[in-house]
Amino acid sequence: MALSATDKKEIETLIRKEIKDFLGSSTLQQYENKLIDTIAKEIKRGKLEGDVKDITLRMFREFYQFMWTNRSYWEPRLKQA
Repeated sequence: MALSATDKKEIETLIRKEIKDFLGSSTLQQYENKLIDTIAKEIKRGKLEGDVKDITLRMFREFYQFMWTNRSYWEPRLKQA
């Protein structure tokens, strides 16, 4: 069953309300500032260190895999530079 436009709007409203209630903010800038502060506190406590390491390693693996699979595009240009 597909969602109607009113259903989508209602879901969007509920999600915004939950985020607003959770973080106590009403604007995107306030939400962003609160999120950054929360992440900074977690990093200072050392709670996110392992997660950040895992995400960074995964990102670099994906990047190098992408670059390797597309080397036919960038390798000739690099040799000509």
